[in-house]
Amino acid sequence: MLLNHPMPGYWYANVSGQLQQVRMILHEGQRLSRIVLESISGKRQTVDLDGWFRLDLILHSPGFERRRRRGSSTE
Repeated sequence: MLLNHPMPGYWYANVSGQLQQVRMILHEGQRLSRIVLESISGKRQTVDLDGWFRLDLILHSPGFERRRRRGSSTE
């Protein structure tokens, strides 16, 4: 799974620690066209895919690692 691609509902942190949640991904036909982000304060912004990569975000959603570990357990 590529963590640098936007996943709706997941939280991401920028280099200064500010959180952004991917609220929605908009498509034009089969192509991703825009990503709607919402900050923890409720402010929304829309970026294209190039803008997404320029934001230099890292995945912050706390449940992600738990789900990944649970799925790879050998119990």
